[in-house]
Amino acid sequence: MKKFVTAVLSILVGAFVIWFCLKPSGTDRASKKEKTVLHFGTCADYPPMEYYRDGTLTGFEVELAKLIAEKLGKKIIFEDMAFSALQIALEKNFIDAFVAAFGVTPEGRKKFDFTTPYYTEGLVFLHKKSDSITSLEELSKKKIIYQLSNQIKKSLEESMPGTEMVSTDRMDVAVEMFKAGHGDCVCIDIFVADAYCEKNPEWTYFALDSFKVSDGVAIALPRGSPLKVEINKILKALDASGELQALREKWALRMPWELPNE
Repeated sequence: MKKFVTAVLSILVGAFVIWFCLKPSGTDRASKKEKTVLHFGTCADYPPMEYYRDGTLTGFEVELAKLIAEKLGKKIIFEDMAFSALQIALEKNFIDAFVAAFGVTPEGRKKFDFTTPYYTEGLVFLHKKSDSITSLEELSKKKIIYQLSNQIKKSLEESMPGTEMVSTDRMDVAVEMFKAGHGDCVCIDIFVADAYCEKNPEWTYFALDSFKVSDGVAIALPRGSPLKVEINKILKALDASGELQALREKWALRMPWELPNE
């Protein structure tokens, strides 16, 4: 199974490299596309943030991006790709922005601009109820699967030095690896853990209060993007009108959050 997963990932990476090399440059693409269209990247493997339901892309951040585009008077087109590919696409200006439950970190700020964060992530460790985890000591003895992120890796290594870890580029792959027994738990956002536990009542999760990896989740933009100011104004208006909170409640984002003053 491990060799199969590795082979599949290798094929996907190779396909992306070919696509990346043949794709027009960011400048060429920007000159061809309509100014009335926003191209948003996403990695649709993270319910209830962004995922497919009955073949349709949906989720909290998908609806938020659509609402922002509507307020800007623009059409929005989503491009679904692997998490690492999103970052390359944004750096090369192949997309205007991306939503992927992406946390704002010092490392990320060196590469991208971010809008004002609109919710705070709460990472937990999804595991089987039969494999009880009630303390950091117990957790540190487990094999942890996580979605590829230098910041998450760093935080895991600081909290649990020496713990066995394995990363993958998609959260749905991480969960499938967990199901197949290739790890004891998955480091995952609490909202997403809730969604998976609802479908799998034999699963639960352990929350480590000291485990924090970002200053909140936001829309990622290329450095110097004029969209940052425009989107921040819209987020502030949505917050004041109650529309942002209503959207959180619709998608059962149960952790409290207020827009920071920026």
